[in-house]
Amino acid sequence: MLHVGVDLHKQTSQIAVLSEDGELTQHRVANDIQRLEQFFTQLPPATPVAIEASGTWWWLVDLLERLGHHAILSHPKQTKAIAAARLKNDRVDAHRLVLLLRGDLLPQVWIPPAPLREARELLRHRMQLVWLRGEIRNRLVALLDRRNLHPTTAKSWFTKRGQRELQQLPLAETPSRVREDCAALLPLLDAQIRRLDAELVAHWGRDARVQRLTTIPGIGPFIAILLVLELGDIQRFANAKRVASYIGLTPRIRASADRIRTGHISKEGNRLLRWALVLAATQAVRRPGPLRAWYHAVKKRRGRNVARVALARRLAEIVYHVWKHECDYFTVLRRGDRAGVSSPGDMGLSTAALIGQPPSRG
Repeated sequence: MLHVGVDLHKQTSQIAVLSEDGELTQHRVANDIQRLEQFFTQLPPATPVAIEASGTWWWLVDLLERLGHHAILSHPKQTKAIAAARLKNDRVDAHRLVLLLRGDLLPQVWIPPAPLREARELLRHRMQLVWLRGEIRNRLVALLDRRNLHPTTAKSWFTKRGQRELQQLPLAETPSRVREDCAALLPLLDAQIRRLDAELVAHWGRDARVQRLTTIPGIGPFIAILLVLELGDIQRFANAKRVASYIGLTPRIRASADRIRTGHISKEGNRLLRWALVLAATQAVRRPGPLRAWYHAVKKRRGRNVARVALARRLAEIVYHVWKHECDYFTVLRRGDRAGVSSPGDMGLSTAALIGQPPSRG
């Protein structure tokens, strides 16, 4: 069987083809759809093709799948760790990919189906607009703070009263121009965000997975949609700890001989999911119930920041069980589903505290 490795760039692709008897040939092809289609059409059907994951792989994977080949995405960081080379160029990178593919040593990245990729892009576009709106608001507030100007009729400049007061402030030419620009941009961003929210809820709000996830304290419709789109297929995770690791909420571990040290969370993986679950944890502690009691027990021992991140990991594991077993949060509590969930000893807590019973004082 032939194996192919592709070092993909914006304008060209370096393609290494390894024959069944070990003969290697290298090809440099412009990223023209017709030329690449002609090249890959010559290969046998279902040829495995390794591509290093980057920001531009979508179109090539779609092309390969349309031609009946097996596209495989490699994890860039892990691939480099396995097969680092002193000499690095396009030919070496393509050769490295095809050799790892042939030896079944290539660290792989899951390829979401095309409709899910499109939905993710819409969701991430919405998040970028929210972050842009926040940045504009922060700049406007900083501009006013530098002039010792604070709202007197409201708690914030962005309430209706605060907006009226802001428009009546006597400002010099430069801050006045900034105020006018912000006043024009913010309503536009608000309208775009509302439109995207309505579109996402209309398409995904009735999804059974989304409805089950919203039974978890701290997780509303938007975060539930985000979890469904970003996690994609829960079956690709063997257990709840794998989900937490994918999100980057598991601690770094350094072991030598009989000594094992755990450090801060790895922060590797999906940053958007990590942000969403920390936000959900912040919301969950405001509602009475098992998670709030668990959070305060951890907070007493380890502090607020550690407790919040620990609760975010706990939520990630609950998400796994709710999704995997197709049940709601309360069913998970009643069943006591503990498979794959972080052990109580990780935080010095009893199992009773983890499932919602207050820790004993004995």
